[in-house]
Amino acid sequence: MNKEEWFLALEAKVYASSQAQVARDLGVSTTMINMVLHNKYKGSLETIRNRVEGRYLKQTVSCPVSGEISIDTCRDNQNRPFSSTNPLRVRLYRACRGGCPHSSLEQTAVTQRIDVQNAVDTRYKVEEQLAFCSRLAQGDSHLHIELLERELQKVANRLNSALWDNKWKDK
Repeated sequence: MNKEEWFLALEAKVYASSQAQVARDLGVSTTMINMVLHNKYKGSLETIRNRVEGRYLKQTVSCPVSGEISIDTCRDNQNRPFSSTNPLRVRLYRACRGGCPHSSLEQTAVTQRIDVQNAVDTRYKVEEQLAFCSRLAQGDSHLHIELLERELQKVANRLNSALWDNKWKDK
């Protein structure tokens, strides 16, 4: 096994404490740590590499929602299932599936933002937004209603902003 920087960092942490402590720190099993260290782990090393690089090597990415975060936190956000428990979770879910350059997920979310002031085509594409809300809700009618309410609020805010700007534009 070619000893990369993350592997050397893992070895150093285990040497400084224990396999059990490192496993707790990284959120993986002690067995996984042991097998990786002895080059017997048959699964993908990406999970362990990602966690070591984020926690011990302090590698970060610039998240469009959360700002500067560790790469293991980024990966954890990508792996979380959808939950409407709070607006941040919804925004992270959408960003991770909406073309974030740090995401390894296939882009499935259409995240169209309308810049009313600078857009050439300022038409609101209602069919696209409704389809997006339906896909995101995945058959959950309560979530679907919540997403539609949020979308309606966004549209109202954009409209009010445009009307206000036009009111004072001529004066």
